[in-house]
Amino acid sequence: MRVLGIITARGGSKGVPRKNLAKIGGRSLLSYTAAAARESRHLTRTVISTDDNEIAEEAVRCGVELPFMRPAELARDETPTMPVLQHAVQKLEEAGEQYDAICILQ
Repeated sequence: MRVLGIITARGGSKGVPRKNLAKIGGRSLLSYTAAAARESRHLTRTVISTDDNEIAEEAVRCGVELPFMRPAELARDETPTMPVLQHAVQKLEEAGEQYDAICILQ
């Protein structure tokens, strides 16, 4: 079974601004998510869906793939998660990738 891990991390968080880059124990919050994805035996591939260049750079530093950037219209406060996931899967399918399941990593 091919399982895609998708880290959803937009730049405009209102509750805790820039939370994905916030340091906890000397590491970014995003780095903890990336480490959990790397350690999973069940994920075939892990990508990030973000609209933010700084978050994208941190994700790549943490070993997460960045095959695309999330469009601004999918990075608003009111944007539901489902269209974000659909966008990610569509982009990867356009590149010839197929998965049996997805796992949201937040």
